[in-house]
Amino acid sequence: MIEKRTLKDGSARWKARIKSGGEIVAQQTFRLKGDAETWEREQKRALELGTFLPPRKARTPLDEVIAAFLDARVSQVAAHSHRTDRDNLAAIPPKLRARPIGTVSEADVLDFLTDQLKIKERSTVARMRTSLSALFTYALREKYVATHPVRSVELPPGAKQKPADEWFTTESLAATLEAQRALSAHYATVTEWTSLTGLRWSETRALRVSDLQDAPFPAAWVRRAQSEGYDEKAPKTDNGERAVPLTDRAREIAREAAAGKRSEAYLFTSPKGRQLRMTLYRRITRWSATAPRKRPHMLRHYCASNWLRAGIPINQVAEWLGDDPRTALKVYAHVLGERQTIEGLARLNELASGPSRDPRPIPENTNGIERSLGSSDENHG
Repeated sequence: MIEKRTLKDGSARWKARIKSGGEIVAQQTFRLKGDAETWEREQKRALELGTFLPPRKARTPLDEVIAAFLDARVSQVAAHSHRTDRDNLAAIPPKLRARPIGTVSEADVLDFLTDQLKIKERSTVARMRTSLSALFTYALREKYVATHPVRSVELPPGAKQKPADEWFTTESLAATLEAQRALSAHYATVTEWTSLTGLRWSETRALRVSDLQDAPFPAAWVRRAQSEGYDEKAPKTDNGERAVPLTDRAREIAREAAAGKRSEAYLFTSPKGRQLRMTLYRRITRWSATAPRKRPHMLRHYCASNWLRAGIPINQVAEWLGDDPRTALKVYAHVLGERQTIEGLARLNELASGPSRDPRPIPENTNGIERSLGSSDENHG
């Protein structure tokens, strides 16, 4: 519907209104009737295709959409994930947050990520991109925007990057344990335990004495996880719990930790009997000095790599880790490739050390080689 309005100075204005379900869903005023008619046709076409966006929603400040998104996420994700989204989105500059969400472009997203790479680690910025993408997925569903400006934007390389984390080797782990035992034998045992079981930190700190078993095989049952500052929850395992087998050394560590404790007590604690805290663990073990260029989570990778090198199938390793087999295969593909290379090299060496399979004599000089090749070519010519 288009209406003509005459102003006091005699000039005309053309007001176009779009109705849906008997209600006005969009309206705009134009100087020219042709512009009003074009706009009206575009909006009606969008309504027919289901791509119509109420103009008022597209004008909503990005900051307001972020608030609505975070409110909606409270009941959809774990508390830890919600806090991560909140913290990541809080880094968006105030000038960008004040803009209408409909004006945020791919260039804006790229500029934001590029600026963050100058001051944050690449893995952190990758998580920020994930939160930003989730925000615009929500905005697309709620019809604040017609396009998703994050999906097609790859994480830029960044001007400067910190050296990549190093994986533990047998030698570097031994050096780490020796250095940490000199500082705190108590916490060095926690380090060794993680390298033998692959448990996540949240799982180790929630482990109870009653979670240990001796029959039919020594194991620790992972039934719960607790990130610091959050309530306990089920671990990242399909059936809600999993049994992680214990080597003789891991069983010895577990029994020493359980000695004198009630069944419901935490298995691993601080020296004062309190629940483990990562900040205290890192400080007392002087982690950055005793395990340079490594994160505590790398102990889990060390354990999984050892399992694979021992010939444990990838599906079984994934089950013990509480991971999806596809994820485990992606993370530890290089370990599997290493094993295949070693086995392949052994077979090649076996062939090389065995008797020659070619009955023809090897020529003693170059002329002989040339004659043999020549005669062969002639025979096959």
